[in-house]
Amino acid sequence: MTKALEAQTEARGSSSLHIHSRLLSAMYSVEVATAAAPPRLVDDALFPEELRHVERAVDKRRAEFGTARLCARRALSQLGGPNVALVPRSDRSPRWPAGFVGSISHTKGCCAAVVARARATSALGLDMEQDTPLKNNLIPAICTLSERQFLLAQPQSRQGRLAKVFFSAKEAFYKCQYPLTKTFLDFQQVELHLDATEGTFAVTDVALPPHQKAQARRMKGRVLFAAGLIVTAMTLEHGD
Repeated sequence: MTKALEAQTEARGSSSLHIHSRLLSAMYSVEVATAAAPPRLVDDALFPEELRHVERAVDKRRAEFGTARLCARRALSQLGGPNVALVPRSDRSPRWPAGFVGSISHTKGCCAAVVARARATSALGLDMEQDTPLKNNLIPAICTLSERQFLLAQPQSRQGRLAKVFFSAKEAFYKCQYPLTKTFLDFQQVELHLDATEGTFAVTDVALPPHQKAQARRMKGRVLFAAGLIVTAMTLEHGD
């Protein structure tokens, strides 16, 4: 981690969720609406079909699912979108209203959603993880050989944290690409270049057909450290 990125982390680490939501918007290169909130049980605010989707889930899962849906509807409302049920598809991907694209993420203490009009961008990805180092035994499963070589070139004290960034960035990329490709990818099928100085990342290789691979390489990724979280965002603009 560079000193510049560490300074960004320190300056933003105490952000409230309200401020954090505004920081989320700044991570995207197109006009988006975002909303974030701590997870809580909101069963009485869900549509019946949403509630049925998690009726057998434990409280933690219901809280994350429900709060994320409220965040998504709040973001949609900022863009004049409809107040509708947001039940996942059979493949668990979010089902957005016609004319909108978006992404949802949740982790301990925070749920968030980002939404844009489909005329503004082709796809969005959002992921949030706890700002803790990735366990050493998970690094070979998450990071490719090239990515591990990058990590080994960093100070040892920062390697686990940067490995967690790779994990989160690949999750954000997956959420961005899946609505377009309908392709399931594992971590080793995606290789990223991380610029720790600028807080950006990009796809260098991915197990997709040539035209989709070229599209993936043009996606724009950003990293943010705030409120004890690692947040990654990815955007595919029209024409990219």
